[in-house]
Amino acid sequence: MTDFVQFIVGTYTDSPSISEGVECIMLDSATGELHRDQRFVPQSLLAHRNPSYITSTKHGLYTINEVERSNKPELTFVNTNGSNALPISGDYPCHLDVHNRLLAVANYGSGNVSIYQLDEMGLPLDLMTELYVEGQGPNLDRQTSPHAHQVTFLKHTNQLAVVDLGSDRVYLYDYNKDLSTFSLTQNIEMPAGSGPRHLMFNHDETHAYVVCELSETLVVLTKSGREWRPSQELKLLENETTQEAAAAIRLSPDQRFLYVSCRAQNKISVFERQGEELVRAGTYHSGGAFPRDFVLSHDGQWLLAANQYSNSIVSFRCDRETGAISPSGFSCEVGSPVCLIEKRDDESNSSLRSDNH
Repeated sequence: MTDFVQFIVGTYTDSPSISEGVECIMLDSATGELHRDQRFVPQSLLAHRNPSYITSTKHGLYTINEVERSNKPELTFVNTNGSNALPISGDYPCHLDVHNRLLAVANYGSGNVSIYQLDEMGLPLDLMTELYVEGQGPNLDRQTSPHAHQVTFLKHTNQLAVVDLGSDRVYLYDYNKDLSTFSLTQNIEMPAGSGPRHLMFNHDETHAYVVCELSETLVVLTKSGREWRPSQELKLLENETTQEAAAAIRLSPDQRFLYVSCRAQNKISVFERQGEELVRAGTYHSGGAFPRDFVLSHDGQWLLAANQYSNSIVSFRCDRETGAISPSGFSCEVGSPVCLIEKRDDESNSSLRSDNH
């Protein structure tokens, strides 16, 4: 029996995109073959504008509209009982994260972070608070104001990390057990003009790996006590002109390898963790144009690259001993794919199973 793995795709729908909203693809885990399957996507998301980032839990799926505030962006929650939407007070929301009964949204254009409380079934309730820190960087084209690009709740402490591309900062907020207040506890200064975009923590949350969009570098943060400090910086690409377009970052399930995409060069770089240091392991073509995002399967066997400009998702087989990726020869067409998440079977209250499946 063929084992298929389901992935949900966030897209841009504005012209010239050929996408209408959230997409679903299936991966044949034996061969790497990909195909689209819209039976899993609710009608309410098929016509969703610019659902550029998606996350899901056992309760359902969450997405946003990446549009300016005048176009009334919303936070949308979908499960088998239907859908619910709340307004977002920000410009171009681009990332969100959920932890327990909290949900955070990063608003890239306005630089603020919107915090929502969830009920016991994952339904977003009223907006709790807004987080904002004034700042800027030396890049006059990209850093004249704050640009919150990622929000991530830590798993081992009651903290929220905010990655701000516009200010060259990673902010850490503490929140109390009753979820009522957030307080800024550390302001991590990144290299000037680097434009931090996204980060990944190791499982123990003793190290964080930050991809910097503008400098196209990878910065390692090391935790000592409660403080985080930069401990290593590496170029993502060797002998290539920096084009200010580094994008996604992923850690392999066994934590041995770190993968980072550079959109303008259509490359994915691989680094191996050796003790406290990262060592370059290889660089590979993404199989398309402008890999804004990619995802590793939960078993570490496959990498799927979302190539925004070529309207394609391409599968690669991962060598778990070396970190190398090799193209499977399979791809599928999806309009302007910009986010990929794996839908796991253990998310039992599936938000994406239609009634006729």
